[in-house]
Amino acid sequence: MTAINSSYRPADWRPLERALEAEFGAAAVDASAAFWFIGFVAGPDDVGELRLYEHSATRRRLALDCDGSAYRWLADTARFCPLEIGEALVQTLV
Repeated sequence: MTAINSSYRPADWRPLERALEAEFGAAAVDASAAFWFIGFVAGPDDVGELRLYEHSATRRRLALDCDGSAYRWLADTARFCPLEIGEALVQTLV
């Protein structure tokens, strides 16, 4: 995976909240408390920075852009590619 930006910036929780709300409804936003904010990483050129979150129980990571769209890391090509948010959340939570 690409390097996590080590310069300090406040955590950006809004993309995770948007993704949870879009997939599960407004009540699901509280589920963001089960995640840790890991940091920012370089995403696809046409997207820019991604935010990385890690679920506290599964220890699986979720990469989201500023709008809450999900991305998957492809190790064989060393890049992120788009992923349906529902599939990304299931992979992270289960």
